[in-house]
Amino acid sequence: MSTSGSKPPSLPPLPTNLDPQLRNYLKAVDTHLKIKAGDAGNPKDRNLTLRDLEESGIVASANTVNDFSVTAGDPTVKFASPNQLITDQVGEENTSKKFSKTGIILASEFAEEITLSTTSALNKAASILTTTGGLNTGMTWADNHTKGDLYDTSASAWTLLELSDLIDATFDFTTGVHSRGGKKPYLITCTGSKLGFAHDNPSTSTSSGTWTTATYPTWGEVITLLIHADFVDAIAGTGGGNHEGDTKKYNNEYAANTALRAAEGEKQISQFFTGPGSPVPTDVMQPLNIRFVSNLRGETKYRLDLSAGVIGVDGAKYKNLQFTVQGLTT
Repeated sequence: MSTSGSKPPSLPPLPTNLDPQLRNYLKAVDTHLKIKAGDAGNPKDRNLTLRDLEESGIVASANTVNDFSVTAGDPTVKFASPNQLITDQVGEENTSKKFSKTGIILASEFAEEITLSTTSALNKAASILTTTGGLNTGMTWADNHTKGDLYDTSASAWTLLELSDLIDATFDFTTGVHSRGGKKPYLITCTGSKLGFAHDNPSTSTSSGTWTTATYPTWGEVITLLIHADFVDAIAGTGGGNHEGDTKKYNNEYAANTALRAAEGEKQISQFFTGPGSPVPTDVMQPLNIRFVSNLRGETKYRLDLSAGVIGVDGAKYKNLQFTVQGLTT
């Protein structure tokens, strides 16, 4: 059977010497067939053909296929899986397909509400510093913002806070096939609303038993995108170690190979909000809304993570937290 384009023959005109009832019936059948063939009426009402599905990338078949059944023939015509359909919408190679030029390829599935935990040192701290992490606890982690500085008044000493320990919000994803090779741009979106009650002066509030020294509320959050541990050795090499896809291990000042690789799309984006009474007051409860573009490899696993911590906010939670990875057409 030919696999080139074909068009069924047109139906002949209705005979004139027909019974009126039969003629009316056949006229309705004739109109119906013409609409479904796309010869009359709205083109959107015509029947979908296997060729349409092939050209849209929904089914795949070789030009030598002898049977246009989706279950028979040699080779067989097969349906592409939903994941294939989604990941195929990444990159310039897909602009001719009858889909949107951008395609959401992966989205996180978190619980509706995610609680932020606290620590005894955090309860006694005045604030989470809005500078980079580790400046007062040694320079090892000066450029890793998931490590916050806390001043423990009971111990009269600076302590290092691991913000990644206070929330479980990690999303691992694998990029799709880039049929033309190379890296492709991906839009990364991290959104979520915040729940809780932020005290103007936590130390004098009804919750002063929890927040004993803080005179204003603080909410710090850091988004990181790292090459996953399963792939980082092959990309970064193992000489001198690497960050192992771990938020606690990147940007170690004394281990150069742990540095974030901007050329590989790795990023950290931090923002800290402080309430009334702070040097630069902001809205502590403003929603999380971070968007950025990273050029990522195809068929490679990455880790997207939210680290966060609060002081002076009772019942702090994220609600409807959503991470989305979207391939952009170049």
